[in-house]
Amino acid sequence: MNVTFDWNEWFAILASAVGFLVFLAVRSYFSAAMVVIVVMYNIFLVASIDYFLIATPFNVYIFGDNPTYELSGALFHLFMYPSASLLFLFVYDKFELYGLKTVWYIAGWTCFALFFEWVSVQNRFLVYTDWKLYYSIPTYPAAAVMLILLYRFSTAKLLELGYDNEYK
Repeated sequence: MNVTFDWNEWFAILASAVGFLVFLAVRSYFSAAMVVIVVMYNIFLVASIDYFLIATPFNVYIFGDNPTYELSGALFHLFMYPSASLLFLFVYDKFELYGLKTVWYIAGWTCFALFFEWVSVQNRFLVYTDWKLYYSIPTYPAAAVMLILLYRFSTAKLLELGYDNEYK
């Protein structure tokens, strides 16, 4: 593993630290079981997709300075993605953004995610090889819908099992 420590690693560390602070702020809204479900879902799904697209024969982007696995990518998988998902679900549920509001909410998050991806590219944390930013446009809404479905399914199942997902 070839690691050089420059700005893109600092960017990953700072963004992950902000993500962790977000996690600390919203984690108490959810049951411990729900937090584990969302974190594990993100780690497995996002890491699988990222590593699939990074690996041969695709090689569409890389994290950091080189095409091998870089620790800064792991920071995002462990802290940033799950924290962003919990924040997304917190706002969705707390403010009851259901029905048509969900469509607008997902559209807003898609815009934010595209902006953050662009910032990641500008800071050379994410380096495109064959990827284009506009390829991500359908990806973020699909991921948001899957996350909401997971949340609704898990909430129902946890309540069936007697776990209290209330946060008050």
